[in-house]
Amino acid sequence: MSEQPSTRNELSGNVEGHVVQSGAIHGDVVFPSPAAQMDPETAETQRRWAQRQRRILDEEAAQEAAQQRRFGDYVRVIRRKQRWNLWLLMVESLAVALGYLGVVPSAALVATLGILFGLISLSGWVYCSVLLWRARTGRTIPVPRHRWMW
Repeated sequence: MSEQPSTRNELSGNVEGHVVQSGAIHGDVVFPSPAAQMDPETAETQRRWAQRQRRILDEEAAQEAAQQRRFGDYVRVIRRKQRWNLWLLMVESLAVALGYLGVVPSAALVATLGILFGLISLSGWVYCSVLLWRARTGRTIPVPRHRWMW
């Protein structure tokens, strides 16, 4: 048994006008030119429509680039906040230790405030760490619309 020869049709690139893909054509095939069929108003309308579509695609590309920049800025801010919260957590841990050892007067107040601020810093550090982990793994992270919320 022999295999039948296969026919392969390919179409690539930017195609405007009539296109036929077939394995076998019997008879004459006539492609009228698109310019001959259109009146000037239709041709002008199609030209303007193509320009509008290009403008819309360019605007979308610019918006996407701006979103990528905003995302990069936001990730940098989150990294900075994470480092800052880690340093605060270490300083507050030192304050709690000094308060409990009695080195600082009114040790109970210093220790209580150190624990309170330490928990706040720890929650901020964990939040930043989770956001960075999600960004590294490719998951979406909520980027605030306004810089005041960063």
